[in-house]
Amino acid sequence: MTTTSAPTPPQAPGAPGPSEPAPPSPGWWRRNRWALVALPVVLALALAASGDRVRTLWWQHDLRVPATAGADGTVAFRQRVADGGGGTLPIDVRVRLEDVSDATSLPEDMELPPGTRAVQVDLALEADPDVVLLLCRLAVRDAQGTRYEYVANAWGASQAFAPCVPADAPGPWPPMGDLDEALSDPEAPARPRTWSTSPVVVVPQDVEVADVVLWWQMPQHLVLEVPA
Repeated sequence: MTTTSAPTPPQAPGAPGPSEPAPPSPGWWRRNRWALVALPVVLALALAASGDRVRTLWWQHDLRVPATAGADGTVAFRQRVADGGGGTLPIDVRVRLEDVSDATSLPEDMELPPGTRAVQVDLALEADPDVVLLLCRLAVRDAQGTRYEYVANAWGASQAFAPCVPADAPGPWPPMGDLDEALSDPEAPARPRTWSTSPVVVVPQDVEVADVVLWWQMPQHLVLEVPA
């Protein structure tokens, strides 16, 4: 049996053959040439803006602007911090590190995990009674800068909410909107102008504390070096 194939239709002069790809239409490139030219510029601007936001967040979310102690060992610290209601509050306080030592007694019900120890940080502070200081945070650091933060409720114990104010007279709360009335206590004693605190921080057994850091809103913070 003889097999025959259909004849190939004639091609117009200049038309591509069956195995040749059609050349790209110049219309799409012509219509989009300015977008293609602008694309590298747009990408560069987008990357620059993204990088700027990353740098800003990176800078503001760590301790990068220190205030250190004067000759008398006291840090005079001032800062304006966000109050949660769209405004700001002034932080104006003087802090001195009295001592950092192994805690001779643990907070009630505290059980230390194996391989850890508790250090007691003795601070002396001074501020006007109406300055809001309740939202402070505290940590100890070793010589490499590793930070071990104060935790109010951990390891079975409950310490003071804020490590920098007296537990029985912490002073005023920052504005909390609808919670202001619930948090206010007209019978609470006023915070004294000078006071001391002794928060306990849990650290690994072999850690040697090099300094103490205290802050309200990053990146600003105060640094208190442990005497050699």
